[in-house]
Amino acid sequence: MAFKVVWSAHAQAQRKSILKYWLKRNGSVTYSQKLDLRFRAALRIIARNPLIGRPSTFNDVRVKVVGDYLLFYTVSGNIVIVASLWDNRQDPERLRLP
Repeated sequence: MAFKVVWSAHAQAQRKSILKYWLKRNGSVTYSQKLDLRFRAALRIIARNPLIGRPSTFNDVRVKVVGDYLLFYTVSGNIVIVASLWDNRQDPERLRLP
């Protein structure tokens, strides 16, 4: 049974910001599309097996590595809620989940 995946407003804004950054930096949508496909592929795996991500330091939040990004999520009933999408190249002291 696959769980339903829901993006929080915060995570959705981060996702859009990441994809826009790569679009602007590369001048092409190709990399942004590939990166978005990687995020979605990881979420399909999580939807089938929500405990695949390792526990994070945040209460009841799990994390899955997707390339240079960390995908933070929680599981509530049969719903996976994407809490944050974090670029690992940033200062880890700035990481906060809503």
